[in-house]
Amino acid sequence: MNRFVFAALLCPALIVGACSEKSAPLAPPTSLQAPKPGGPTEPKPNQPGAAVADGEKPSPHVCDHAANPACAVEIDPKVAAEHGPAQALDGDKYGQGVTLAESVSVSELAANPEKYAGRRVRIEGEVEDVCQMAGCWFTVKSDTPGKTMKFKVTDGVMVFPQSAKGKWAVAEGMVRKMVLDLEATKKVLKHEADEQGRPFDPASVKEPMTIVRIDGLGAMIRAKK
Repeated sequence: MNRFVFAALLCPALIVGACSEKSAPLAPPTSLQAPKPGGPTEPKPNQPGAAVADGEKPSPHVCDHAANPACAVEIDPKVAAEHGPAQALDGDKYGQGVTLAESVSVSELAANPEKYAGRRVRIEGEVEDVCQMAGCWFTVKSDTPGKTMKFKVTDGVMVFPQSAKGKWAVAEGMVRKMVLDLEATKKVLKHEADEQGRPFDPASVKEPMTIVRIDGLGAMIRAKK
C-alpha cells in the first residue's frame, strides 16, 4: 500500500514534498555545480548557490529521473504568469513572489492530495529545513505538529539560504503528486540522504511511497509571521 510521506523528514505515514506543475508543458531545467568539499556554502538570496572558479561556467543540469524519479522540472513561464502581479508582502522575495491572496493549510493539502494535485496554491508556515547542497528546497511546518511540506524548485531557479530556517515563509506553486513504486522510492530516499549527508540502507525501505509537494513559482521569507 502506498503511504504519504512528509518532506525531507521521513515519518511513518507521509512524505509531503515541496528536497515545479497543473502540468502544462515544462521547460528543460538548468542546474548548479555541487558544493566544493568541506560542506555547503551559504548562497546569497536568489543567487547561484555553488561556488564556481574564475572563468568557469556551471555545467548544465538535466533532470535525471533514472537516478532521482522525484527531481524537479521548471514550470512553463505561461503558467507562472497566470495570476498576474505579486501581492505586496513583507520579506525577501524569491522567484515571482506570491500572487494568491489566500493560503491553504498544509494539513488540508496532505489530507486531500487528489483535490489539489495540479492546482496552484499558496501555503505558509515556519521554515524547518533548507537544502544544504544547492538551496533548491525548503520545508514548511504544518499546522499539524510534527508534519512538514516541501517546497521544491529546479536547481538555480531560486536559491534559499540556510539562514531561512526558523523564519516564516509564504510560498506559492503547483501541487504535485507522485505515486512511486518500491524501486523509485529507494532512489528518491537515497537522493535525499545524499543531499543531507546521512547514511542510507535501501534494504530498510519495505513499502513504496507517494510524494505530495509544492513545485515552486515564488516565495516570500520574513523573520516573523
